[in-house]
Amino acid sequence: MTDDWDFYSARVDGKPASLYVDLGAEASAPVAALPHMAYLRLRMRHPRDDGLSSQAEFDQLIAIEDRLQASLCDDRTAYVGRNTSDGCRDFYFYVFAPDTWAARAAAAMKPFADYEFQSGARDDPEWSTYRTFLLPDDWDRERIQNRRVCEQLEEHGDTLSAPREIDHWAWLPDATSAAAFIDAVRPLGFLPKDEPTHVEERDAMSVHVARVDVPSHQDIDEVTRPLFEAAKQHGGEYDGWGCPVAP
Repeated sequence: MTDDWDFYSARVDGKPASLYVDLGAEASAPVAALPHMAYLRLRMRHPRDDGLSSQAEFDQLIAIEDRLQASLCDDRTAYVGRNTSDGCRDFYFYVFAPDTWAARAAAAMKPFADYEFQSGARDDPEWSTYRTFLLPDDWDRERIQNRRVCEQLEEHGDTLSAPREIDHWAWLPDATSAAAFIDAVRPLGFLPKDEPTHVEERDAMSVHVARVDVPSHQDIDEVTRPLFEAAKQHGGEYDGWGCPVAP
């Protein structure tokens, strides 16, 4: 486990879901010594109507998660994330010995006898559950980063209510694609701040554009989405945003 955890919303089997995942584990995954995926599926007692967790059950669910980590995690067991959806909270681990998992999971859940749960394990040496299910896709990663930048602004006293010029950056593979990207976003009001620059370390063009917007939690994803999509359409990638702090 690392310290780089975050959450994002999604849909799983067509239903609302909230995933919380150890993003930092991606750098070392898969871990050869932990080739089995193990899970514990908890049936929540007071889910919301949409199947997600309720505030009424928040403290108890956190207590269960803390207990599972304290009881189960060691050098032969890694906790990598959870999915909350359809009235259940599924906890995912990677383990060395799957044959003892059921007994270990049951022992960890003894203090919570009023909760129904299931457990199981299967071979997953490539960590496919972690890589293809728990980890966010590129757009969800961008949404996570957007939230983190907003939170950093709030930590510096920003109310996230004042319009101001927001700078955006993108990487494009060459001058032609950089020009095409700028042409695609200019009609939306994103204007270049300087000429695209070739960066030797990446062998790519750095593009800097800006537009006046409000960097609020509820609006910033819609601000960045056209830039994210335009960069991808032209073979590049959106590289985030920044702005001055406004009281």
